[in-house]
Amino acid sequence: MTATRATTDKNPSIVLRPSKKETHMPQAATASNDEKLVLDTIATYLKALHKADKSLFHEAFAETANVSHCSIADEKIAVSTLPMFLELVDDLHKKNGHVEEFHTNPIVAITGPVASVHVPFVLKLGSDEFTGTDVFALARIDGTWKITSKLYSM
Repeated sequence: MTATRATTDKNPSIVLRPSKKETHMPQAATASNDEKLVLDTIATYLKALHKADKSLFHEAFAETANVSHCSIADEKIAVSTLPMFLELVDDLHKKNGHVEEFHTNPIVAITGPVASVHVPFVLKLGSDEFTGTDVFALARIDGTWKITSKLYSM
């Protein structure tokens, strides 16, 4: 299993730092490439959220993905399908105008075709800001990393 921190070209606001070096160079090169591709997928999600761009959401998420919100206040969970989440995003844009999420210090773990990204975030809705945590599960499907689920709390 590889758990590391790095940066991506697609989203310079994602800043990570190395945690454990690989000892076998070909695996390290593959892990590093997979990590970049995983973080690029997360960057696509952030761009999709900011622009309310359904085509980018479909690029980042698996067709059967779900999004779950765990309320900090009452520790209840609400699960949405991807189409339901896209409706929520549209509603947020209509209500707030500006919607943007920023990630800091993502932790990426990759094992074969499965990855996870655990990351604190700041969500801007209009002039309001909220903090929380995103946990993404990703799978490499036909050679492309896709988000299969997103769990967040705020």
